[in-house]
Amino acid sequence: MRWTYIAAASILLIFSLPYSSLADSLFLYSTPASAAMGGAFGSLANDNAAIIVNPAGISATKRYGAEVGYLYTNPYNGSRLDFSTVDSTTSQVGAGFGYYRDTYKVSSQTVQRNTYALALSMGEPGLLSAGITGRMDLFSQGLSGQSESLGYGLIFSPGVSFLNLSIAGLNLTRIRGTREQLAPRLIDTGISMFLHGILTIAFDAVKNLDVNTTKNIDYHAGGELVIVNQIAFRGGYAWEEAENTKTFSGGIAWKAPRFTIAYTYVGDVQNQKNNTQLVSFTLYPF
Repeated sequence: MRWTYIAAASILLIFSLPYSSLADSLFLYSTPASAAMGGAFGSLANDNAAIIVNPAGISATKRYGAEVGYLYTNPYNGSRLDFSTVDSTTSQVGAGFGYYRDTYKVSSQTVQRNTYALALSMGEPGLLSAGITGRMDLFSQGLSGQSESLGYGLIFSPGVSFLNLSIAGLNLTRIRGTREQLAPRLIDTGISMFLHGILTIAFDAVKNLDVNTTKNIDYHAGGELVIVNQIAFRGGYAWEEAENTKTFSGGIAWKAPRFTIAYTYVGDVQNQKNNTQLVSFTLYPF
């Protein structure tokens, strides 16, 4: 019973904090898993999305994975091709590297963004993990410039195996750049619960430190159900109050011992023509 009180108190703590608009959602949805769960991935970060979303996730689970992914999105009339790899097995310091090549439209201008991210993480799985990400965004075509920043993250399990709490900051420390507005400073807090070894439920809330409005709370919720330790069904919902956008998401993944294939669809509740689709192949050679 006391674990129920801990979980309830954790949820109240997270959602009592003030949050504002999410402006970097393409990177919050950096893998099919994070997108399928509605962006509620900060306290999980158990795939290559950890490089961007929360680098603490690299050390939270011991693994080595190399991933190739593709994203197509109607709302931004854009696409992304990415490659990433993480390794937390060969050293006490986990590491991850990601390359993301985006093409999309901002204010009727076509923008090409090449993002390079390097993440380092240390910690004890199942207890506490911390990480840092260095990120460089290079913009070209219709909107030239660059942005360089650091992000940070923590994942904490408060004495129980079925509960994770997290806080992460994307682009919190700006080193230099001319296009910081396209790589905003975000604070993401999250909670996730693991039930009976097959069901995961997660909630996140995000604050954009570069936006000052009165109605600017973003909520993200998602879940994953794993069947026979191989087939994962995922679903999620996100509400960005600042822009009054609501999205739903669903995905499926085949988790084989040496690889994972995943697909996700993200739809707009108000406009069914707007959607984002992601697919990825992840290899676990060791």
